[in-house]
Amino acid sequence: MGVSHKERIGKALDFLRQGLYSYVEQKMQSLHSSNWTEKVADYLPKHKKKSKQDVNKIIREDVSALLTVVNREWDNVFKSSLSQPDRALVNELLEVRNQWAHQSTFSTDDTYRAVDSVLRLLKSMSSPQVADVEKQRQDVLRILTQEQARHEVRPIPVSPAEESRIRQRLDELLKRIPFQNAYLLNQALTHTSYKYENPNTGDDNEQLEFIGDALLTFLSGDFLYKRNPDLREGKMTILRSNLVDTPQLAKFATELDIGKWMRLGKGENISGGSSKPSLLCNMFEAVVGAYYLDSGVEAVRDLVDPFFEEVVNDLPTTEDSIPNIKDDVKGWLQQVVLGSGFARNPSRQPPKYDTIRSGGTDNNPEFISVVYVAGVEYGRGKDSSTKKAEKRAAEDALQKLGLL
Repeated sequence: MGVSHKERIGKALDFLRQGLYSYVEQKMQSLHSSNWTEKVADYLPKHKKKSKQDVNKIIREDVSALLTVVNREWDNVFKSSLSQPDRALVNELLEVRNQWAHQSTFSTDDTYRAVDSVLRLLKSMSSPQVADVEKQRQDVLRILTQEQARHEVRPIPVSPAEESRIRQRLDELLKRIPFQNAYLLNQALTHTSYKYENPNTGDDNEQLEFIGDALLTFLSGDFLYKRNPDLREGKMTILRSNLVDTPQLAKFATELDIGKWMRLGKGENISGGSSKPSLLCNMFEAVVGAYYLDSGVEAVRDLVDPFFEEVVNDLPTTEDSIPNIKDDVKGWLQQVVLGSGFARNPSRQPPKYDTIRSGGTDNNPEFISVVYVAGVEYGRGKDSSTKKAEKRAAEDALQKLGLL
């Protein structure tokens, strides 16, 4: 039997525990000497009455205890060596650990995100466990892409004559992105609104958008690491965020003139959908996902690396640069609630989204998402996919906070 996703996350958290303990011990001893474990017992109320020996054992063996120490001693000890995005990772991983303790199953996407977050925090600490977790991340990414490939790769559901007509219609774009299977490119350019109005037109691009999003996160990180291997993890994280955010991907789509080839419903066309940054971004992600299924990851790398190289020198890397991109509403909301000036989140917990399918049809599903901060509801949103509903919830929260 293969390794389950829960086991993969558990193993990554164990590597994190190993790396964290030596790091925390060194930093805490520099301020509190050898009595540092007595100091942090106050941060672990469930274990406060236990013996010093038991507390030492808990701190050494429980990754959530170590993450709590980093969070509570941030200003005194860790702020000087870690960045604010690292603190966001600490809070995120506390949530991951709690989910791991109480959930029995995890999706491949959730597993990839958890392992990637562990890797980023270990890199910031220059931990020797980085190589082990990097291998884990590559394994999970391979599973993720294989799952999508199995789901997406199927016999072309059109005749050779229709494939030829698609190829003629998209000839100009195919000269820039040489798909072997033109139907996949056509699918990537097909919005759900078009599919809803034309149910016999074939598949829409939502699942291709999913795989494209995952690939762009991976390939942008790989590009930045190879280009700037000495760049600190915090700055690299921000740079990656800005490199693949909605406005930036929309610009890449515009360079390919993707708006010209979009298949949109009448309402989206009337409202100028072909020039909307959010739609252009989603279409670019879908084209990347389709190109991967068509030609493999190296072909995608050859496509996107020149785009990255063209803009990377002009992107900001400072911690206050993320909210400059107001279209990244989830990232914007997270930075707001993790900021020191947001008094209603004293434990610095990242926003948590509870998203379910609330109705609709197979062709036009409806999802509702509620975003919580420190257990309190801050916003609600409804849309045609999980990703879009979460964005709507973040927008609602920012509006209620008077920021949007």
